[in-house]
Amino acid sequence: MLRQGYLKGLLSDWGKTNFTRGREQHQGPPKPPSPAHTIHMIIGGGNDPSINSANFTTTHKLKQSITHEWYDELEESITFDKSDTNGLEFPHYDALVITLRILDTDVRRIMVDVGSNACIIHPRVLTQMKLDDKIVPRCIILTCFNNAVERTSGEMTLPVLVGGVTLETTFHIMDQDTAYNAIIGRLWIHIMRAIPSSLYQIIKFPTPCGIFSIRRERRISREYYRIALDCTATQQMRDREKEA
Repeated sequence: MLRQGYLKGLLSDWGKTNFTRGREQHQGPPKPPSPAHTIHMIIGGGNDPSINSANFTTTHKLKQSITHEWYDELEESITFDKSDTNGLEFPHYDALVITLRILDTDVRRIMVDVGSNACIIHPRVLTQMKLDDKIVPRCIILTCFNNAVERTSGEMTLPVLVGGVTLETTFHIMDQDTAYNAIIGRLWIHIMRAIPSSLYQIIKFPTPCGIFSIRRERRISREYYRIALDCTATQQMRDREKEA
């Protein structure tokens, strides 16, 4: 009866906390269909797929769509505790890098960036997904924290499926040197009611089946943080060469 919502008022605070954690651990959304592709790291030159590190695993196409069931009341609290630190080494300064199912493809190396209002995707990802012809040309101006201006070349709305929830998300397309395949910004984070933690390297959000967690991609967050710094330094060098 507790799982159906009855008699919760009779539980102590300790009992409510442990009941909530039990639901988070044992309940879960329906298992999504297997991805049609998996995109690892696609930034690089040449035609050798081992250089581009694009790994495709052909399976069946996505045949079903799980709609986002919106609900007004959030009964469970989203918390972080010691169990979320498994596998982490402190101190660290790593970005939160995750994998998301976009359309029918598992796209890896996606950075969760609460400082970005926009969701951004690299055009080579869409090339690997064979969606080039569906890009909607559109140029918008994105301003970085240092007031540097970047312009997008187009946009595309794609379903992002995670935790049994599908959210149609508009991605802006930007062809820049980057260590990441995409960036998930506040637009997706806020609509999903998600709480990311770069410290705990996890992002959690409510679903009809309970709190769902996405953990970092192990062993790459720190590596790609370093690559991102290298890309920034390279871009700054190119800018100085153009000015000269």
